[in-house]
This record gives sequence, structure tokens and C-alpha cells, in this order.
Amino acid sequence: MRITVFIPYLIPPREIAAAGWNGASTPRLKSALAKAACSHDTRDSLSLLCGLFGVERQQDWPLAPLLASGDNFNAGQSYWLCATPMHLETRRHGLTASHENGLQLSEAESVTLAATLGAHLQDEKITLHTPWPTRWYLQCANPPAMTTTPWDTVAGRDVRTHLPTGKDSARWHRLLTEMQMLLHSHPVNAEREAIGLPAVNSVWLWGGGVMPPVTNAPDAPFATVFSGDTTLRALARHTGCLIANPPRQFTPYTSKPAKNARLFFSLESLIPSIRHGDLAAWQAAMAALEQSWIAPLLDALNSQHLSELTLISSTPNGSRQFVIRKADRWKWWRTNAIVD
Repeated sequence: MRITVFIPYLIPPREIAAAGWNGASTPRLKSALAKAACSHDTRDSLSLLCGLFGVERQQDWPLAPLLASGDNFNAGQSYWLCATPMHLETRRHGLTASHENGLQLSEAESVTLAATLGAHLQDEKITLHTPWPTRWYLQCANPPAMTTTPWDTVAGRDVRTHLPTGKDSARWHRLLTEMQMLLHSHPVNAEREAIGLPAVNSVWLWGGGVMPPVTNAPDAPFATVFSGDTTLRALARHTGCLIANPPRQFTPYTSKPAKNARLFFSLESLIPSIRHGDLAAWQAAMAALEQSWIAPLLDALNSQHLSELTLISSTPNGSRQFVIRKADRWKWWRTNAIVD
């Protein structure tokens, strides 16, 4: 059995890497990674995951039609864009996009805002769909020549350097400005601000494309994908993987897989602490992760329940992949520098 575990921010971002890593109480993880086969990748997490699941890039990584299909829309041959509602806040270093989970946007508010925006977009032959309060889509009659930046890359960062680019980007910059003007004066936002909630004053466009073809590979890339992440579940569904929620901790008998099965786990417990800039919380989450996942995985590897363990860390600046095998513990000459 081979297991791949995707853990965003297992290796912390560059600006806190040394202090965070050195202060983390994870002796078994540090020892294993120091002797593992290590590779670096400059791709962001979305690019990396699409590659793992065999989804090819169009102008963007086409997540929007995959996610829309998971929300029971018939993606057909239309061009789809994710249009994540957000709050833009002016800070010292620019316009920062707050994460959608902080909006506390209700279904009624979402429907009311979308009705205004949708009516405005009709003349542009664009349909706005809002299946969830913070998950919106644009269905476009004509595919734009445009490249966007994934939402996870810009959340919490200055958005100005990540706006759409390409031949048709000027039109979309205009549409974004018009939508922002409609949102700025909307009664829903006036009511939200009156009770101390952030205004929904913009949307972020990303993940554009048409439904990608299903890979011709005879087998799904993984037997089962254990993840609560919407994007990962969409990729798994598209490529024929079974989908399950991840357990609270790992045991070799979690799913009783076949001997040569490949399993994929996605663990998101480190993300909140990084988004809040809380180094102590990240270190505490790392210690808990070692107890509930890393140590049991390494024990399974040593007892031959596993033949191979791959740990993938991802940040907006790139990713690191560590392939660990039982024999690696004897390779005393191999010593990866985990952080710079």
C-alpha cells in the first residue's frame, strides 16, 4: 500500500520558516524528512493537485467547471469561472482580500446580491449562479482569452498584482469595476456594515475553463481520496476516485485497502494558523499532527503495512515533496535542509 498525504504549510512560508520549523516539537517528522528523497516544485497548490489528478491546463487550471458539476450544474461545453465573493480591505501594503470564511454571508444575502449582479451581467451574455453563499460561478457564452490567479494564492494578500491578464482582460477589469460599484451601494452591504460585518465589495475570478476530458488512463490515480476540501473532491470525482472524509487519525486499517492500493489523504489543520499569522498555533497544530498522523504513518511504514509514504507540503510560493521508504532510516549520509 502506498499513501500520499497532502499537508498545506507542513513546511511554513519562507518569512517564518526557520523560527517555525526549529520551534516545532516534531522529532519523528524532522528525522524522516531529513533522510527522505526530496524534490522542490515552483507550482502553487492548485497546479500541483491538477497535475497529480491528470487535469491539464487550459488558459487557467479549469476548476470552475469541475466544481460546478459537483454542485449539480450541467457544465456542458460552456466556459465557467469561479467568482468568489470577498471583502477587499485597504491596508498599508495595498488591497487585501479577506478569506471567504470570514464573510459570514447568509444564503438570503447571497441571493439578493447575486440578483443585482446577475441582472447587470445578462447583457454581457454571462449567467451568475450561486449554489452556496460563498461559492459563485459565472457561465459565459464566449470563452475569454484571459488568465487568472487561484483564490488560495490571493486570499490574505494584495490583489493588485494578481488581476486577470490576457487579450480580454481589459473587458473583465471593466466588469469587475462595475460589479464593485453595484456592491458598494447595495442595501445588503449597508445592513451588514451597520451590525459590524464586512461588506461584500468584490468578487475574485479564477479557475476558468471548459469541462476537461476524463483521462484515458485505465485506473484512477488513487483508489480513495480522503478529503473534506471541495476542490480536491471535485478532482477526485472527475478522475473516478472513491471519496471519503479523512479520519481524525491514521490507522493502517482505516479503509482496509487492497495490498497495492494507492490512497490520498488531505489534511488542512495547519491552514488556519498560517492565515491568522499565529506561529505558536501552527507549532501546536504540528505537534498534534505528529501524534495523530505522522507517527502512526511512520510506524506503518516500519512494520511494512506501507511500502511508500509521500508527504507533500504546499505554500503559495511552491511545494516540497518527500518520498519516504523504510530503508531511508539507514541512509545516514542523506540530510535534507528542510528550511533555508
